Amino acid sequence: MLKLVHMSANMQAKFANVGNAGESATSADEREDVWSRLVSRAVRVTLARQDMSYADLATALAKIGVSETFRSVEGKAQRGTFRFTFFLQVVLASGTDYPAAWKEALAAEQSWEMRASAVVHAELSLQPWVTWTGLSARLGEIGVVISPEDIESHVKNGTLSAALFLQFATVCRVEGLGRFLDASSLVRAALDGHRGTGKHRLSPQSL
Repeated sequence: MLKLVHMSANMQAKFANVGNAGESATSADEREDVWSRLVSRAVRVTLARQDMSYADLATALAKIGVSETFRSVEGKAQRGTFRFTFFLQVVLASGTDYPAAWKEALAAEQSWEMRASAVVHAELSLQPWVTWTGLSARLGEIGVVISPEDIESHVKNGTLSAALFLQFATVCRVEGLGRFLDASSLVRAALDGHRGTGKHRLSPQSL
């Protein structure tokens, strides 16, 4: 004979919270995958524009002092989970065009982390009204949860991921990013992330 188990209100709430947490984790993972795929696409677009293979890129990277093998380059490009520094290395090594605001930062004789930091600061200097708190809030609107302190630290130290840069570029409208990705792709990723927050839907114009 089956026994019916009656759960208390507290127990029911506990199980409901576990279920919701699982759904939230899945949604967060899915959103992360979307941005990783965009990062991967940006690298592939960069190489395609220069008619370069992964082997060609590894050779070109060596010429600017970056040690990568064909396999490591291929793996990073396919996963799309690398730091923004690697994306800048790909851009510079491939000889592709990049936004004018990045020119001084990429030409400077300094570490790649400092170049990455300088690129983001150069973009932020064009929008001086954007604060770390404001940027954190904008990112939150597209499902990217990161504190103002963490954003500032990553930017200052040049340790931000390529995905975070794309997210920043989307909510702050970085000019020239169309060289690597269509604006519509970024907007779709942002809208998907926003729907996951349970807030009112954003229009593309609000991004």
